[in-house]
Amino acid sequence: MNNGLSPSISVITVVRNGASVIADCIESVLAQQIEGLEYIVIDGASTDGTLEIIRRYGDAISVCISEPDCGLYDAMNKGLRLARGRYIHFLNADDRYVAPDTLSRLLPQLDESTVCYGVMIYQEADGRQRRLGSPFSWSRELIESHIPQPTLFVPSQMYRKVGEFDLNYRIAADYDMVLRLARRFPMRFVDQPVTVMAAGGISCTQMGRTFKEAARVSINHGRPVLAAHLTCLRHRLTWQIARRLPSSVMDAVRRLRGRR
Repeated sequence: MNNGLSPSISVITVVRNGASVIADCIESVLAQQIEGLEYIVIDGASTDGTLEIIRRYGDAISVCISEPDCGLYDAMNKGLRLARGRYIHFLNADDRYVAPDTLSRLLPQLDESTVCYGVMIYQEADGRQRRLGSPFSWSRELIESHIPQPTLFVPSQMYRKVGEFDLNYRIAADYDMVLRLARRFPMRFVDQPVTVMAAGGISCTQMGRTFKEAARVSINHGRPVLAAHLTCLRHRLTWQIARRLPSSVMDAVRRLRGRR
């Protein structure tokens, strides 16, 4: 997909048993209207036909490996080691870019001294959509994650400086990575939709563990232990209530929170 020169951007997709979603993800990448795009797919030894689907795209995918791994973040680290682009973006297997010109519009706004991120469109199971993403605040980010990792564009040299994803976390290593990057480099919000994420990923299906790991991350980055655990409890209670309330009520609550 590139002309032999160092790619402008490396897009990395990790997948395991994603036969129902991987084609849409790949096609959203291949539709991007930019030169110098490197596309890396890391398959975790899928058993459902995922690899066969990936192979249909042949040389349009720059690098593809398929082998057992130690989980999501181990696979993401493999992608980091292979990437040659100036900027790196992780596009999850069940996500897609919002439009064919997403990267061509975003790339001119990136610079190698700043971590940039945009807006993620979160699509509920019933088709409703929410926009996630807002200007960076360290104090707010330490309380809970507000940066959608699937919209994060990181200069490759920054990953080399902060290191790989921490395999001690099974769900929240991306939140940890955001805080590690934010400690050392400027964070800039670009008010532009980047990716569409469908409900149902690992962080959604294991919410209790997600909240606990997020608390561990924030404590490790300096948040008081009691405050972190109280936030974890609040999130668990809110999640339990949200599962029982009509969607219209929760939408109203989110709108009120967004005005603060």
